[in-house]
Amino acid sequence: MSFHFKKKESPTRAARRLSRERIGYALGYLRKRDRREAIYTVRKEIKKVRALLELVRERMAGDVYRKCVKILRAAAKHFRDPRDAQVRPRTLERLVAHFKGQLPAHSFSGIRRILRRNRREETREFVKGKSSAVVAGRLRKLNRRAGDLKVKAEGWTALGSGLEESYRRGQKSLATARKEASSENLHRWRKQVQDLWHQLRLLGPIQPESLRASASEMKKLSRHLGDDHDLVMLRQFVVRRCARKCAGEVKLLKELIGLRQTELRTAALALGARCYAEKPSRFCGRLENYWRIWRAGKESRN
Repeated sequence: MSFHFKKKESPTRAARRLSRERIGYALGYLRKRDRREAIYTVRKEIKKVRALLELVRERMAGDVYRKCVKILRAAAKHFRDPRDAQVRPRTLERLVAHFKGQLPAHSFSGIRRILRRNRREETREFVKGKSSAVVAGRLRKLNRRAGDLKVKAEGWTALGSGLEESYRRGQKSLATARKEASSENLHRWRKQVQDLWHQLRLLGPIQPESLRASASEMKKLSRHLGDDHDLVMLRQFVVRRCARKCAGEVKLLKELIGLRQTELRTAALALGARCYAEKPSRFCGRLENYWRIWRAGKESRN
């Protein structure tokens, strides 16, 4: 299911269609038995809808934006603990693989057992509890509200100010992270990066080759920042839950996390400098030119 605008579609119609498509996709996964996959996929679809709404936010009628985002946040909150429980074992395995050859065999066996047990517990709680039903109910409510989405502008006017603001926020977050590369600053920056990444995907058809490359860079940047955040979550968990039984393992793991975070943060800041090198007005002006040429062109035969 493609996540992008159509050439002859109005902003209002696009916002309604894309919101319903992504919400419908998320609801489909909630109905499946594989709850682990559902947790990952539904969160991803929620982020896409959020990025779409951010793009047209300044041109939306009434308080629909606020109500929709409130529902999205409430739904996403239910996935936080089971998502973290799923990610922590994978984060540890990636970390061990990164330092392959530098660690003794069967490193972190005690921590691994605790992480796996926690993953089973959180997944079981999500499946047996009411979270899945609550999230489904919230998403169905949002699906109904999608019919009320109305963008009070046409063409680029509906998108330009939102895109420029998204780019500007990311640029400011990068500047803050450069001054202090704290976990909190990097995590806030990542949210801006993810929004812009999804927004570039939405605009992909207006200049496929250029925007595909830009979106790929933003995705890579998001991955660096996401890996860093996952390491933060892993470190917090093992310090809190594993220190008594696995003190030696925790000490070594903290050292490796520190080393890997230095690598990831250095790479993220360097890549971010490239991704946010333009002035916001120039960045948006360039995409506006792409948009106008695209909209003025003939309909594709495909």
